[in-house]
Amino acid sequence: MSEPPDASTQSVVSDGRPKLRSRKIRVEVVAGPDAGQVVELPGPEARVGSGKDSHLVLNDPTVSRHHLSLRVEEGGIRVLDAGSRNGSTVDGLRVRDAYARPDSVLALGNTTLRLRLLDDVIELPLSTRRQFGSLLGRSVPMRALFAVLERVAPGDTTVLIEGETGTGKELVAEAIHEESPRATGPFIVFDCSAISANLIESELFGHLRGAFTGAVADREGAFEAADGGTLFLDEVGELPLDLQPKLLRALERHEVRRVGSNTPRHIDVRIVAATNRTLASEVERGAFREDLYYRLDVVRLLLPPLRERADDIPLLVEHFVAQHARPGQAAPPSLPRQTVRQLQGQAWPGNVRELRNAVSRALSLGTRSDAATDEPAAAESGALPSVDLAVPLKRALEQLSDAFEKSYISEALRQTEGNVSRAAALAQVNRKYIQRALKRFHLRADSE
Repeated sequence: MSEPPDASTQSVVSDGRPKLRSRKIRVEVVAGPDAGQVVELPGPEARVGSGKDSHLVLNDPTVSRHHLSLRVEEGGIRVLDAGSRNGSTVDGLRVRDAYARPDSVLALGNTTLRLRLLDDVIELPLSTRRQFGSLLGRSVPMRALFAVLERVAPGDTTVLIEGETGTGKELVAEAIHEESPRATGPFIVFDCSAISANLIESELFGHLRGAFTGAVADREGAFEAADGGTLFLDEVGELPLDLQPKLLRALERHEVRRVGSNTPRHIDVRIVAATNRTLASEVERGAFREDLYYRLDVVRLLLPPLRERADDIPLLVEHFVAQHARPGQAAPPSLPRQTVRQLQGQAWPGNVRELRNAVSRALSLGTRSDAATDEPAAAESGALPSVDLAVPLKRALEQLSDAFEKSYISEALRQTEGNVSRAAALAQVNRKYIQRALKRFHLRADSE
């Protein structure tokens, strides 16, 4: 499958305000129950599925509720299957994450779509901030997120945060609270995955003395504790099915009943929920109630994984280095430049949390570059370059690192016939790392 051409989604400045410019996606349904339908979906991302919250709703029972997402990225259409039941194919190849060519044919369930990227451009606002609460980022994905948070936080709308483990979901919830009119009220975190099923109702709604064995006194639950503030329901996808109707009732009626009581208590709480699952998929497989899902999914925020915001890694590293200093002591020395470059090329399945641990480990072990990330093995020949003492050691190490990196990437591109994606997979780095190296070392890829 071909790689995309130059970027069509970029940051621009219009009337003094930064904006994200994105082209539209034309989708034609060429086969299936909705055959003949043609829609234009605005970028930069659109959901396709049978769920009514999709941007393109397909009346096909073989299509999952949230089947896939189409993302305008780097001049192409990126197809991301959301863990659908029946899978997705692009031009006959089954994919989970791939770029579609112009006029590609996309099959999902019994429906076939033809995709085309239009020249029509829409503009979406970007924030000028590089920090929102404790969240840090100057990349386009993060500034787009900040722009949404700036609009959402001052209200009282329920927010659902989806994202991989370690992307900072709790930090987002806390930032929403801190920038809302409820900031002087309590911010209560309730982890639905950390409490046993037989205690979760009591912990959430409270209980009366004697309501069950061990209930020696009246106790308020998380809802009452958060009264006047924000209740953050972390990992809400782990909530037991038999408790979900009670949560739905509390959200709709703004009242709770303690275990053992028939008297409702009014509560004034803003709900922010988070999950590392795709709740639409959980609804489809019967693990989450549809009515509760739509009650939580008023505003949905999808947090970008760290691999899609590698430009933020130097900023995050600088922040974590400063945090590593002990009280009253100067900040530890910063990590070498080549180490930070290597960190930018990692996949980071644990996201920002994993990066923070890697920086801490590197600093604890003396800021060696291989303390933070796996480096390519040293040359087996054991040959070393000649030493020129006229060059400072730090600069000499940088030159050596650059020379080896250029050689390594050149060889990876040679073995993959210049294909950037395959070279990135071979080197176990992301594709953007290879693209940055191409520019830095003035290399050429034969197949972009």
